[in-house]
Amino acid sequence: MSEGVYARTASGLVRNVSAWDAMIFNIMVMAPMAILVYGVWASVTYPGAHLPTTALLAIPISIIVGLFYALLSAAMPRAGGDYIWVSRILHPALGYMINFFLFMVILSVAGAYIPWFTQYTLAPVLRVNGMPELASSVSSNEFAFAFAVAFYAICAAIISRGAKFTMRVLWALFALVLIGLVAYAGGLLITGQQGFSRNFSAATGMSPEAVIQEAVKAGYPGQFTVTATLLGLTFTYINFLGFQFSIYLAGEIKKVERSQLIAIVGAVLVFGLIDWLAYQVSYAGMGGEFLGALSYLYAIGSDKYPLKDAPFFMWLFQYASNPWLFTLMMVGWGAMVLAAILTYVAAAVRFVFAWAFDRVVPTWLSKVSVRSGSPYAALIFVTIVAIVFQALWLWTPLLQYFAYIVFGWMIMQIITALAALLFSRRRRDLYERAPALVRARMGPVPVLAILSALSMIFGIWLGYASISPAFVGTLNPWIMAFTVGLFLIGAAIYFISSLYHRRRGLPLELSFKELPPE
Repeated sequence: MSEGVYARTASGLVRNVSAWDAMIFNIMVMAPMAILVYGVWASVTYPGAHLPTTALLAIPISIIVGLFYALLSAAMPRAGGDYIWVSRILHPALGYMINFFLFMVILSVAGAYIPWFTQYTLAPVLRVNGMPELASSVSSNEFAFAFAVAFYAICAAIISRGAKFTMRVLWALFALVLIGLVAYAGGLLITGQQGFSRNFSAATGMSPEAVIQEAVKAGYPGQFTVTATLLGLTFTYINFLGFQFSIYLAGEIKKVERSQLIAIVGAVLVFGLIDWLAYQVSYAGMGGEFLGALSYLYAIGSDKYPLKDAPFFMWLFQYASNPWLFTLMMVGWGAMVLAAILTYVAAAVRFVFAWAFDRVVPTWLSKVSVRSGSPYAALIFVTIVAIVFQALWLWTPLLQYFAYIVFGWMIMQIITALAALLFSRRRRDLYERAPALVRARMGPVPVLAILSALSMIFGIWLGYASISPAFVGTLNPWIMAFTVGLFLIGAAIYFISSLYHRRRGLPLELSFKELPPE
């Protein structure tokens, strides 16, 4: 390859991330125990859905999709993941387009998660412990922004010390999540439905039985149904999105072929078990029909709804515990939120690094610390962008236009699956050099082709479901235009960069004829 085609002749990244480190990265991307919030939305979207069952059903679907990502990562083990694959197999513009979309999405989600810590974690803990004025203060946008600036700086400090150190921090935060989960499960099971019902009734003046009766009068089915559960599977699968994010760290993972299988499949299994357990103990300790009915009354704005706040499951836990146990559980829940943000920033840094190494964006963004192997220039850039996004999230309606991100995510999955399906035809040279596992066949059909075809089908199904009336109500053309527009902006950036490099005499397209050097 001609000199200057890439930013330099070696990436500078260090392969020091183990399979288990990569697995914990994927788990924390998915935010275990976030279903204590998502469970309310799932119950509202599909009344009558049995949530623990949907968690179990989502596991095999996620594994199928995850295996196709793991195989492609083994074939092209470089930082950037699907950006690298799609740009080499289909077209560079498509690869950059989908990765730019994801870059925008994960930083917007990080912006949404900051209030999850300040308003959903700190504030209720302070209220339960008798500090309502302080709880009100930490719920303000000004506090959220100040906290965001401080925490993004902490994320930058952690990531700057290298991938291995980042994984150690994630393991520590995961330990806190597990402590919180044990506190949640133990409190609910020890208190039991009778104790919870008694405490809830005393605090609100309305019994769980009365909540169910009022919800049924308003149209709630009053029982679990198979149809609602199967439809609810679509929502629960959304909670699993991110199980493959270790693909973006592939340039820093040891023994990628083996490690990605462990990281992705292992993450799905662990996350699925946590989801199932959290849902199951919620049903056992508070009552599944009650949780569905309470969520329903909240969603329709019923005057019979007995609470001031949303019926998020972790907040309802206060009626099954004392302030100390509630605080312990919320420490775990808050650790999950912070860990998720850390993974989003770390992933976004790898996106920018991969773009810069291919010269799509300025090559100085690919600079790596010799001491830690961290892409420090991309890290500085991403940190600044994240802080800007946080301000936009808090004080403008712009980031509300990310409402159809699941639809856009499925476009990414479909395009990537198409690349996998065409891999052996369009890039025979790379396909033949891939590990034997990638080229394995089931009879005459390549296993990768089967997995990618199924992933395309799942992507089409979930993409449609994510913009169906049950999910979004009436389709908003402006939000849809914004979603599609993010892809188009990405394509425009690529073509502008291509034109710039062509005029300088070193066509950008040369970067995509081979894999970037390690």
